[in-house]
Amino acid sequence: MSFIVRKAVLTDAKAIAHLERAHVDDELTTPNGILHAHSLTISEVKQLIIQHWIVVAEQQGDIIGYVVAAKWVFVSSQPLYRNIIQRIKFADFEGRPLSTTNTCQYGPVWINKSYRGNGIFEAMVNELKLLLKDRYPFMVTYIAADNARSLAAHQNKAAMQILEGFSFEQRDYQLLITETQK
Repeated sequence: MSFIVRKAVLTDAKAIAHLERAHVDDELTTPNGILHAHSLTISEVKQLIIQHWIVVAEQQGDIIGYVVAAKWVFVSSQPLYRNIIQRIKFADFEGRPLSTTNTCQYGPVWINKSYRGNGIFEAMVNELKLLLKDRYPFMVTYIAADNARSLAAHQNKAAMQILEGFSFEQRDYQLLITETQK
């Protein structure tokens, strides 16, 4: 399967927002699962493209996946992210202190179901790391502890390591980190 991985441009915003809406519930592994983040609006997608980072996977002109990285200020109004920001301020990784200036928020990442398992995830994350490596040494994300498939993909394909486990509003999560220069 051939696909192109590239930095998103404004004309991709509508397709990215549509793809996320189509797959927003994928991470919910139980019928009563709770998603603490919100679905991105087209306006937010445009803001991410202009002021932050989105990498897309494209096949024959169709956006089939995307991954986001953002400065913490973009998500800081959401309670779950405020909790994560506080955790980062008191954390270190391999003896290096973490902060909101040497880390960025990574995620969400969405891939059209019919294209999963074709190396798209790894290719998009690697491209994102290239875009970020001169600005942020680390990318941080959270994944629901019961989402074993996503945890495995992030650990095996994105070289992410678990920083710590935590609970938020009666759901358990893993906080993960990866270096952008590796």
